Amino acid sequence: MPTIYDVAKRARVSTYTVSAVLNRSAYVSPELTQRVLKAVKDLDYTINELARSLQTRKTLTVGMMIPDISNPFYAKAVRGAEDELRKSGYSLILASTSNSRDEQARVLTVFRAKQLDGLLIFIAAEGEEDAKKLLEWNKPSVFLGREPRFAADSVTADNVKVGRLAAGHLIKRGHKRIAIIVGQLSLRVSEDRVEGWKRALRQHKLSAPGEYLIEGDWTEDSGYQGTLGLLALDEPPTAVFCSNFLVMAGALRALKERGVACPGEVELVSADDSHWLDVFQPPISTVATPSYEIGMEGARLLLGRIKKKAGKQVERIVLQPKLIART
Repeated sequence: MPTIYDVAKRARVSTYTVSAVLNRSAYVSPELTQRVLKAVKDLDYTINELARSLQTRKTLTVGMMIPDISNPFYAKAVRGAEDELRKSGYSLILASTSNSRDEQARVLTVFRAKQLDGLLIFIAAEGEEDAKKLLEWNKPSVFLGREPRFAADSVTADNVKVGRLAAGHLIKRGHKRIAIIVGQLSLRVSEDRVEGWKRALRQHKLSAPGEYLIEGDWTEDSGYQGTLGLLALDEPPTAVFCSNFLVMAGALRALKERGVACPGEVELVSADDSHWLDVFQPPISTVATPSYEIGMEGARLLLGRIKKKAGKQVERIVLQPKLIART
């Protein structure tokens, strides 16, 4: 197996120059850089990451924890983070918790053992107290999408506005009985979206009955079961705000199963957007949360912490959602 000394000999440079090129730790002229890279390619040289991490105390890896790998929202957030990290030579290790507190605890233990340089975290339901312990590790961490109730770096959407825009659109469409299906209310993101829904209803002097608030778990099944429950009410809603794409899919399945026309009898609005919805029948309006940007900005903030370029004050970045009206 070729060593750094073999690369230096072939490129006719010092081992320091090879290290500077590969680690981007110092300026090297374009000519020498090309010679080093060619030698690396010719020799099929691979950096010994373990040796480098022991020397530099950095692994150039970041851990990212998401609740559901099947949800398109998180796929976009991962891509945003990865695109930003790649610019600085960092790699991403991804783990999905299935929104489970126990699985989150296991993942955090694994991440800690890997000696990662930083963490990007979507908190699992009921997992906020466990996630708070990250601050005791003295390891750069940024919380994404689901803002914690404790002081920590975070990048989220304005989720009160998400709920307000969704309900407001349905009100403009003429609806007065508007329900909401959200994820676990232990999460601030759910709490904020409910608050936005209530504010829009109050503004137009409409009621927000308790039976119109359905707590689910962000899955398609919770959308399905929640919608069936709403349809069984003595006075069912004429519109439902679904907290994400999967919940909306479950709600549609329930409407179809019961023979309820959408949007004719019950209209849906979803949070999170997808290019699929541009050709979707029936058309579904959405409140798009900037998932790619959440990942990208989170990675940017994390890199600043890792490189100690950011200030000591906790930074809270709130990105704006946008209504995409298709009805």
